[in-house]
Amino acid sequence: MSVYDSNITFNSVKLKVQSLTPIKTQKTRKSIIGKTLTEIRIIGLNTQQWELDIDGVIIGTTAANLSTNRSAIEALEDVTPHAYVDGIHNGTYILKSGSLIIKDTSEDGGGKYNYSLTLVEE
Repeated sequence: MSVYDSNITFNSVKLKVQSLTPIKTQKTRKSIIGKTLTEIRIIGLNTQQWELDIDGVIIGTTAANLSTNRSAIEALEDVTPHAYVDGIHNGTYILKSGSLIIKDTSEDGGGKYNYSLTLVEE
């Protein structure tokens, strides 16, 4: 990755990012219904927003620490705007409903979890 900060955070939770794909899209009006983020495209709206597709890894110094770090990332899927800081796309983002995927495979041996998620700019 290029000029990103080494300490990428979302709601003060440190993310260990392996790849980040920023996508510029037309700004949407956002509504939260229950635990679902709904985006409505408005014809003629001349502003844009970032969507960040992030792939990363959750690690821990012990099994308990790994579990704590995983829980911290899972708790971010609360459909609430949070501060995101990476040095380039800093702003307020929402973790897109249903986009958090944590891969729990036997090859990792319980030592790490790979994850992916999508953040959408508020």
